[in-house]
Amino acid sequence: MGSIGLERFSQGAPAADVIAALERDGCAIVEGAMQSSQIEGLNRDLDDLIEATPPGVRHWEAEQAPPRPSGESVEFDSKFTSLLDVDPEKFDDFMREFYGSDTVRIDGLPGKSPTFVDLMCDPLLLAAADHFLLPNCMSYTLNTGQLIEIRSGESDQTLHRDEGAWLHYREARPHLSVEAMFALSDFAEVNGATRIVPGSHRWDESREPKAEEIAIAEMPAGSAVMYLGSTLHGGGANRTNERRRGMFLGFCLGWLRTEENTFLTTPIEAVRKMPRRAQELLGYQAHMAIGVVDVGNPMKLLRP
Repeated sequence: MGSIGLERFSQGAPAADVIAALERDGCAIVEGAMQSSQIEGLNRDLDDLIEATPPGVRHWEAEQAPPRPSGESVEFDSKFTSLLDVDPEKFDDFMREFYGSDTVRIDGLPGKSPTFVDLMCDPLLLAAADHFLLPNCMSYTLNTGQLIEIRSGESDQTLHRDEGAWLHYREARPHLSVEAMFALSDFAEVNGATRIVPGSHRWDESREPKAEEIAIAEMPAGSAVMYLGSTLHGGGANRTNERRRGMFLGFCLGWLRTEENTFLTTPIEAVRKMPRRAQELLGYQAHMAIGVVDVGNPMKLLRP
């Protein structure tokens, strides 16, 4: 694993060059994607919340999910690529394992970190979203933003495509999402660096990667690995005593339902204080007749 490389760019690289790499490989690393003040800001904004949040999934189990006999273990295929492959009766167990028992995840970041709001409007990420998403929508929205801290003892996450969230869209489809994982600490193979499969955005969904086709997104803090929602990837195992801290951010077509319900995770009082572009990215800009309020644009709810 990891014998294949990822194309790397430095901060300030032309957006067209990064986009060309995403077209070809489905992924690329941008070193220096964040300023030191942004790294410090995100860590400062979220440190206390991270310490107060236990690892693992906290609110997933459906109210009517049947109980599992005590001591019964559930195993899943590590080569899974679609939620359609999961037995519905084991779905809750799958999601717990997928998200990791030794990984802290926090969403609602726009309302918890002013630095995140700034990073959400990153020109390079928006340029990539413009290129891949705007041909198939009038506007795009924040799909989700997550703080992801992989702690000691976590295992490899199942390789997956984030576009699998819209599993019922089975026909030939356009690009649905564009994403980035920002490193808030150094990413190394031994501490849980993202594993990613260059070129897999062009594969048939049934194709499974060989070990030598899986790249490791090793990168210093402040870097970002950008990728398309159709690219296979997953968090790595943490075999150290370190905490690997990253921040995930992605956009999707404006007419799709987002993974994160930002209308509930981000208070409207916080949204009212944000720049207009951030408000639009959080879904307050109607997509033609989708997402209206009182048959009108919800942006009016943010006016003084």
